Amino acid sequence: MINTKKTGFARTIIFPCKGGYAAVCLDFNIIEEDEDREVLEKSMKEAIVGYIEAIRQNNIDDKLLNRHANKRYWKMYETCLKTIENKAKKPISASLKKYSLFILPICA
Repeated sequence: MINTKKTGFARTIIFPCKGGYAAVCLDFNIIEEDEDREVLEKSMKEAIVGYIEAIRQNNIDDKLLNRHANKRYWKMYETCLKTIENKAKKPISASLKKYSLFILPICA
């Protein structure tokens, strides 16, 4: 799916890194870090919304809504999705609990 100013998704993964957590918005290549996972998630959501608003307000090309992150982050995200799908009716393994995924919709 290709993101536009009117429709699409901003997929994000949060994972442990040195001294805290990192968050990567896979569709916009936005990266943030923080010691607190909940603070980081809130900050990343605000960054994504601000990014989309700036692109809309300045009528910037939709290409910036499709600036994908490094493949290694996509692999992490897809591994988490597969694990969730495979264990939908079972307890989630300890190895997945350290990761968080969220998707923000782009709506006009």
